[in-house]
Amino acid sequence: MFDLFSAIGVFWGTMSDSEPCRLRLYNFMENRIDLDPLYEKYYLSAVAVLTDLLRQHGNPGGYEFLFSDPTAAKTPPLTPLAITRQKVANEFIALQMSLGGFLAFGAKNGPGFFGGVNDPSRPPPYRPIR
Repeated sequence: MFDLFSAIGVFWGTMSDSEPCRLRLYNFMENRIDLDPLYEKYYLSAVAVLTDLLRQHGNPGGYEFLFSDPTAAKTPPLTPLAITRQKVANEFIALQMSLGGFLAFGAKNGPGFFGGVNDPSRPPPYRPIR
């Protein structure tokens, strides 16, 4: 699943190195499964779908197909491909954006949904007290 997360950053140019986010991705996945156990099946299905797409289209072609195929965007998601796109890839995209992906588009307050990521090694996304 981390390879999918990394491919998102490469495809959209939002994150050139996803490695620092690996643990956050796994925590995100664990939380999703805790909230809705059906997500475990979504993730297992996504592994099978991605394996097949990569076999058919190569790397990065399989990921590009997942991100751009119009049938994968049809709602409600009824096929394994559509479920992988909408329940897994789209949520990973949202996670990546919240972890700093917005910065690639020139955002100033991108690392987080509201006040920024809680990371002491990064400057605060707001003006500090002077």
